[in-house]
Amino acid sequence: MGEQSAQITPGEKTGGLSLPVQATRRGILKGVLGAISAFGLGSLLYAAYRFLAPGAGGGAPVEIALSEISAGGTAFFQYGGSPGILLRGEDGTLKAFSLVCTHLACSVIWSGDKKEFYCPCHDGIFDGEGKVLSGPPPAPLERWKVELQGDKVIIGAV
Repeated sequence: MGEQSAQITPGEKTGGLSLPVQATRRGILKGVLGAISAFGLGSLLYAAYRFLAPGAGGGAPVEIALSEISAGGTAFFQYGGSPGILLRGEDGTLKAFSLVCTHLACSVIWSGDKKEFYCPCHDGIFDGEGKVLSGPPPAPLERWKVELQGDKVIIGAV
């Protein structure tokens, strides 16, 4: 009776049974790092798409009745997920601005007495046209298109 010993490699099937594959720390680490890398790459690609896609940041146009805003008055609204303000000048001109500071995205406050926007986070001040007067904001406030259609004011109209 001769005994034969056979070498079996991992994963080789023997008699319908397979040998368990040993997981190593290196293999597990490679898998985890691969999954994190794939998730990170997907996030970057999605962010690039949202940045480059036309109309990615805008929302549906907002309608406000002209009768709701007196001369020299204001109306607050949400547009594209951001707070905004509609200013009606004494002469009837209409301007709409985002109330999000261009420095660190803090909410700015309209001061009707001074005709200025004030950012309390870092003392940023914008004039009534949204231009930076002082403080750290690097750019003027975002200004939105305003269109008058009959007795309705349309903000963000295309």
